[in-house]
Amino acid sequence: MKSGSRVVRNGRLVTGIRCTTGARTFYVVALDSTGKSSQSRPVKLACRTAPTPTPTPTGTPAPEPGGGSGVEDEVVRLTNVARVAKGCKPLVHDAKLRNAAQGHSADMAAKGYFNHTSQDGRSPGDRIKAAGFAPVSTWGENIAMGQRTAASVVDGWLNSPGHKANIMNCAFTHIGVGHAAKGPHWTQVFAAH
Repeated sequence: MKSGSRVVRNGRLVTGIRCTTGARTFYVVALDSTGKSSQSRPVKLACRTAPTPTPTPTGTPAPEPGGGSGVEDEVVRLTNVARVAKGCKPLVHDAKLRNAAQGHSADMAAKGYFNHTSQDGRSPGDRIKAAGFAPVSTWGENIAMGQRTAASVVDGWLNSPGHKANIMNCAFTHIGVGHAAKGPHWTQVFAAH
């Protein structure tokens, strides 16, 4: 958590922590400009057990590690199940694309908007390039808000012609998925070198 430290003045600091199998204790240490510190009371947190995912159909590999959370990995898996059923190859879960997707989901959640164009004017292509995925020959993006599970967001995309076209575009080879709990906001980024 120390690497996520930053200066906050009269504000709120929110951080994300990966789930572990057991409960862990967390606390906040605040340091003022004079060097005086104060520690919050400790809080014990544990992750809820996620539902067991449905088995992967034969011939559909599990997502490759892209640095995503369990729910993000499940979106990749379900997306690949749909693609393979229609004759496309499964997508590789890419850490750089995941960072682009996660950054956009977090930005939409924090700033209260829902759009493919960031409030600073960046397009999905701009965010993909900034994340270091290069060269980029083609890209696409799906966003969603309000769905509570990986299954419901993928189902929603598959029932929308434009979103489904991105999922079923066999030219895409890589994927990144970002999920922000507030909203919740979802971003699915597709690309190929």
